[in-house]
Amino acid sequence: MSQHKPRKALPVIDPDRCTGCGRCIVVCEPKVLWLEAEGPNGMGRKRSVLHDEPGCTGCALCALTCPFDAIQMVKIA
Repeated sequence: MSQHKPRKALPVIDPDRCTGCGRCIVVCEPKVLWLEAEGPNGMGRKRSVLHDEPGCTGCALCALTCPFDAIQMVKIA
C-alpha cells in the first residue's frame, strides 16, 4: 500500500522561460527536479527538468518559487 498522498498536479516547465537559476531545485523536498545542460559534458544553457515524475508530491513549491513563471502546475487526469 502506497504511503504517498495522491497527487493532483505535476509541474510542467517551460524551457523558453526557464533560466536555469536552480531555485526550484533547492526547494524541491523529494529532489525530483534536476538541472540539465543543452550541450555535451554539462556545457551550454541549463534548464530545470522533472526527472522523477513518480517521486513528485505535487506540492507546487517549485512553481511558487520560480521568479520567471516558468513552472505551471498541471492537473493530472
